[in-house]
Amino acid sequence: MMAAQKKVLDLDDYRQENETAVEEAAKAADWWDAEWLKFPTVTHDGEGGWRYWEVPEDSGVYEDDWPLGERLAKETIAHMRRFPEGSTVLRRILREMDPETTIAQGFLTALEDCICYPERTV
Repeated sequence: MMAAQKKVLDLDDYRQENETAVEEAAKAADWWDAEWLKFPTVTHDGEGGWRYWEVPEDSGVYEDDWPLGERLAKETIAHMRRFPEGSTVLRRILREMDPETTIAQGFLTALEDCICYPERTV
């Protein structure tokens, strides 16, 4: 084989490796996004923007809002146990939430219970 042909073949191999790496990176990014979207309060707007505390407004009915916050916290903790890298999501949730809402207070209380009493089942 001539040297020029070998260089062309090497370039083709390099391009193929590069294309494969790009495809694998895209799959990894899609997987990561899918894992983040499993958090109950996380949404993605399709333009690259993420919201970490996307919950309904308080209804004004304490008996409805507080349990919703508790459920969201328990689902968040349960997913973090399956996906520990998601702890970043929790930090972002805490930054975005309005802690004065009833839903957020239910969330924070349930989160505190999970941290202080880990032996309890989530």
